[in-house]
Amino acid sequence: MGKKLYLIDGNSFCYRAYYAIKGLTDSRGFPTNAVYGFVNMLRKIIQQCQPDYIGVCFDLGAPTFRHKRYDKYKIQRRPMPDSLFQQLPIIKEVLDAYNIAIYEKSGFEADDVIGTLAKAAARKGIEAFIATGDKDALQLIDKRIMVYSTHKDGLIYDKKQVLKKYGVKPENIVDIMALMGDMSDNIPGVSGIGEKTAVELIKKYGTLESLYNNIDKIKSKPQRRLLEENKELAYLSKELAEIDTDVDIDVDFQRLKLTEPDREKLYQLFKKLEFKSLLEEYAPKSKLKTDYKMLQNKKELDDLIKQLLKADEVSFDFETTNTDPMLAELVGVSFCWRKGYAQYISFTGGGKNFPSTEEILESLRPFFENEKIKKIGQNIKYEKLLLANRKIELKGIYFDTMVGSYLLNPSKANHNLSGICLEYLDYKPTQITELLGKGKTAITMDKVEPALVCEYCCEDSDVAFRLKEILEKKLKEKNLYKLLCDVEIPLIEVLAQMEYNGVSIDKPRLEKISSEMSLRLANIASQIYEIAGCEFNINSPKQLAMVLFEKLKLPIVKRTKTGLSTDVEVLKRLATQHPICGSLLEYRELAKLKSTYVDALPQLINPKTTKVHTSFNQTVTATGRLSSSNPNLQNIPVKTKEGKKIREAFVSSFGKEVLLSADYSQIE
Repeated sequence: MGKKLYLIDGNSFCYRAYYAIKGLTDSRGFPTNAVYGFVNMLRKIIQQCQPDYIGVCFDLGAPTFRHKRYDKYKIQRRPMPDSLFQQLPIIKEVLDAYNIAIYEKSGFEADDVIGTLAKAAARKGIEAFIATGDKDALQLIDKRIMVYSTHKDGLIYDKKQVLKKYGVKPENIVDIMALMGDMSDNIPGVSGIGEKTAVELIKKYGTLESLYNNIDKIKSKPQRRLLEENKELAYLSKELAEIDTDVDIDVDFQRLKLTEPDREKLYQLFKKLEFKSLLEEYAPKSKLKTDYKMLQNKKELDDLIKQLLKADEVSFDFETTNTDPMLAELVGVSFCWRKGYAQYISFTGGGKNFPSTEEILESLRPFFENEKIKKIGQNIKYEKLLLANRKIELKGIYFDTMVGSYLLNPSKANHNLSGICLEYLDYKPTQITELLGKGKTAITMDKVEPALVCEYCCEDSDVAFRLKEILEKKLKEKNLYKLLCDVEIPLIEVLAQMEYNGVSIDKPRLEKISSEMSLRLANIASQIYEIAGCEFNINSPKQLAMVLFEKLKLPIVKRTKTGLSTDVEVLKRLATQHPICGSLLEYRELAKLKSTYVDALPQLINPKTTKVHTSFNQTVTATGRLSSSNPNLQNIPVKTKEGKKIREAFVSSFGKEVLLSADYSQIE
């Protein structure tokens, strides 16, 4: 196979990325959507297309030869949005870190620079692919130049594709544009001649020049008159639409060669931009200096306990079989009381003469229940619940790295250990998926080789110990340390107790509510079928769209990638125009309550405690408000009749003083 050059229309990519991803900012509020989208589009081309050469071309914004030729050229085009303009320098910084050549030339557009580079590549026998969403580039297609369409998920336009779509050769695209014009660039064209007519004329006569040479042969008098009256504009339009492929630029293929990126530069950029997934990929390949040990016998266990009882502060971490601490079985636990050093106790691989899990926990009880020894952890509430479930009270909670990270930057999307390590240690720890796998083939931690669990678990304790020192210092610098000590750490104790207590639910009552809801849903469905005049799958957006917009002829409100939207917003807007929309909204609301709460909550009852144990999160919302998950008890409606019925199922067993008598959405 021959060498390949990919030429990216930088401005086209920027706009596409900017409008495809909305509202993405970093924790300071700086827009990052265009940068993130641009990087992902760039990476897709590099990974999937594997170019040998690559370059990105930008417009400079200064007037070009086209503006001098026609002062109304692009006059209607809106200026670049400020939030996109702010991101352009960063996009170019990213390209520089990727070692990708940037080309731009004053007085010319990116299209002209791309055309010049593409032609130069073709002359050297290199296949050139122009990555753009603009139709203008199709005119450049020849034997060795193709267009990689960003609108059609990487569709490659060659001569055959252009002929199939437009019925003309690529070089005649500019003749079509000369007749039909281009509203986006304010190319006038011939007034009254649209795309369909332009294509027909060029298919018949070949070129603009040939068309005017044979204008007497055009049978339609109105058409001929339009062409004659606008001849000068037609030739001007062709001149404006034609890409200049002879720009005076230094075509350096050594510069265009795709090389290894500067990983350190990219890492620092992605760290600043808070691109977590990219940050992990480009994290330095450094290793911590460590000494991790798995205990082999009771003597080593006894020695460890002696050292723990002498320590001032200890970071520890449990490995388990479940993210729910009320259901989890213990696999192992590690302890770290000095940087780089940790010891691990395996509950599954200690050997025949090693103490049992119950004996190990009992021997560790004096450490866990000693409030004078400062305990450090990542999401230490989980560890407290694990121990509480085994009748051990964790005392002396001193520092939680997850909470510390949250206080320093509450706007961050999450505060997992991997992300905190990357931010403050410039280190990427072992990912849990490396041990457990992903998806349906994932295993639980008790199935992993104990030696691997040891390294993983010790690393977690070690990095938490290291992070505590850094985060504590930063919290003090920002006057947040008192908030951590006086509010957040005591709150961990309170939330852990609430989670441990759990919530009782009246299962028979929920089953009765479920039956009532099923009957109501069936009645509402019958009403919907009667109004629609046919039966269909109400839960199928495609079938519902056909009923609403084809059968009932309701106006189209919104389109999505998969078709016409039938979401709640659309139904609410159409509710005043047709009674079926009100019934659909009622059906959806009831169906959601039934599936999300009435049918789901009984499945979440802990078989040991016969209660539902939600998680109360203090590091999720940017406002500092608590949130609830697994299950989310906050979102059960307060004011609706159905919501009140569901809430009553929580309190009917033992009075209104229990958890769900309160409105959790108001807890601060």
